[in-house]
Amino acid sequence: MAVPCSLFPIPCPLTIMALEGDLSEFQLTDLIQLVDLSKKSGAVFLQGRRGQQQFDGWLYFRDGKIIGARLNNLPPLEATYTFFTFTSGPFRFHDDVQLDVPTITQSNEMIIMEGIMRQDAWARLQQHVPSLSMIPRLVPNPAATGSEINLEADEWRVLTMVNGKNTVAQIAQRSGLGEMRTCEIIAQLLASGLIEKREINLAESLFPELERIVAAALGTSAMVLLQDAYSRAGIRDQASASRDQVLSALDFFESAALRAFGLNRVRQPLADLRAHVQQIFSSM
Repeated sequence: MAVPCSLFPIPCPLTIMALEGDLSEFQLTDLIQLVDLSKKSGAVFLQGRRGQQQFDGWLYFRDGKIIGARLNNLPPLEATYTFFTFTSGPFRFHDDVQLDVPTITQSNEMIIMEGIMRQDAWARLQQHVPSLSMIPRLVPNPAATGSEINLEADEWRVLTMVNGKNTVAQIAQRSGLGEMRTCEIIAQLLASGLIEKREINLAESLFPELERIVAAALGTSAMVLLQDAYSRAGIRDQASASRDQVLSALDFFESAALRAFGLNRVRQPLADLRAHVQQIFSSM
């Protein structure tokens, strides 16, 4: 049975039985309130997107109340707040997925209030740290800024991990500070002149990950198809490859991989390959 759209001040391709839709049309706040109102127990699987990045995670409910969340290696509450930063992506409620032991005790109202604040803060941070794949590096002579620098413990922790190789995402994970706090610190360090954005070397940051995705999903034999796709797309020097060339190479690889491995095995790695390409080029 479909939910009457007149009950909600937003477009709602949503059904009571399936409880599914897209975050671009039905915001997470409204989804939480609907589950709370219906006193449902189960979990929502979200494939959220933020810029060119895609994340898969779960938000668990018991009698309409949020009791847990899972997203990468984030703590449950931090994962919940991160869901609010997604701007689009499909979601679906599963009443057969249950969480035995609650890991979140905050009320839905408090979570929504904090989540909306995170959403607004993240939108502001994107002006300074547009992508988690951005690679910061130390400024060779920070003393030239002429100002005294006083850093707190968290800021020192992040600064010690800035080496011109670690992405913002890697720093967030290794520091244990979470994406939001890490991005705040990165933005502060950029403003203070201690660090700067490093130009991305595609041969370092893009192609090794494409090869890792292919090998992990399809095996080393698929590497021959990938290398042939590079050649057919005219990629001779990986460091100077253009976005169009890389995307063209993935099209060639898709055609060959479908014949060799079939759609079921190829669908997800191809999605991962294209998502990584978009993520890297969006941060340049």
